[in-house]
Amino acid sequence: MGMKDWSEKKIKKMTFWDMALIKYTAMFFGLIIGAYISGFVRQYIWLFLILFIAGYITAVYRFFMKK
Repeated sequence: MGMKDWSEKKIKKMTFWDMALIKYTAMFFGLIIGAYISGFVRQYIWLFLILFIAGYITAVYRFFMKK
């Protein structure tokens, strides 16, 4: 089984909520990057960083550990 087949098999097992989690995790990452431009985001950088890390860990766990 190649990497492509393996990843397609894992993606097919993802639910709507898993996809939403990935979307919001990407959004939090974008907000962190945007902190260098916006003063509002820079003010709450630690909150966005914590949300990003929590979402990322949850998404990775669900992707690799879900059977």
